Amino acid sequence: MFKMINEKIVLVTDSNTKRTEASISDRNLEGNNSIATQKISNAIKNCCKEFQMYTKIEDFVDNIKQHKNDLIFPMKYGKNTPDSKSIIPGICEGMNMRYIGADDYTHMICNDKYTSKLFAKQFGIKSAPCFLVRNFDNKEYVIEAIKNLKLPLVIKPNFGGGSTGISNNNICFDYDEAIKLCEKLFYYHEMPILVEEYLDGQEIELILVGNKNQVVFSQEVQLIMANKESFDKEIWGFETKKIDDSSIGFKLSSYIDECTKEKIHCLFKSFYKMEFMRVDGRFHNGEFHLIELSPDCYLGDDCAFYYAFQKHGYSLSDMFEFLINNGLNHYQL
Repeated sequence: MFKMINEKIVLVTDSNTKRTEASISDRNLEGNNSIATQKISNAIKNCCKEFQMYTKIEDFVDNIKQHKNDLIFPMKYGKNTPDSKSIIPGICEGMNMRYIGADDYTHMICNDKYTSKLFAKQFGIKSAPCFLVRNFDNKEYVIEAIKNLKLPLVIKPNFGGGSTGISNNNICFDYDEAIKLCEKLFYYHEMPILVEEYLDGQEIELILVGNKNQVVFSQEVQLIMANKESFDKEIWGFETKKIDDSSIGFKLSSYIDECTKEKIHCLFKSFYKMEFMRVDGRFHNGEFHLIELSPDCYLGDDCAFYYAFQKHGYSLSDMFEFLINNGLNHYQL
């Protein structure tokens, strides 16, 4: 669909194997597995002059001087920490190197589930009532705050994606169960734990590409699980997303009204370097409610992001050409 990109692309990604089992204690569930990495690599190779890949940050740093004129594509996730998504963009910024995707500040804001909801609220974007358990130094205060929320509750680590620390069973229907799960996750993940009210409804994702001046691609996709399109007591943890994703499906949808979509577009454009993002939410009681902002979203051929492009006639290589050319535009603004 596009002309060959006259750049050397350097992909910094993961080398994970396909998961056959996991638990809520695992901190490294996110990231491309070897099959996805191969497909993504081949797609990028097909649209650029030259290609190289690193699966270890240390190797990339050791050879960084030879890539001063190349275009870096950060796709490294690692275990869930506050800064896990911002390391490669931060290195590139510090070395004055060009790269694709969001900058380190954007990743830090969006990787923090609680902070991203506060950020989105400034743009008039709703989300479920929630409470952030930072520690258990004052357990009575934590218990009281949790009991001020309406059941059922969803419990998750505040940092990271890929359903890390999130099982299908992380929805709690009584307060004692919720408090015990908070304590477990806090122990396993050593980070604040987000407790939020469960919202029933359709799960939808808005796929966005652009820059601080304009959104050039915007498509809503609805998530379908086990042939269900509306959910009233389910969440989708690592069992569904990482172990066996055969029940996952997608379709194009249009639940988000134009006013709310414009608010999301304004949020997107408020970041200095936000080039692509998946905005996850539930359509609850006729309104969109934010779940997560993901400028680090998975870009394989079996995800909502590519589904949106595929439905517009793009191959996987076409999509990466689109993303790379959009990223190059940042350096011409």
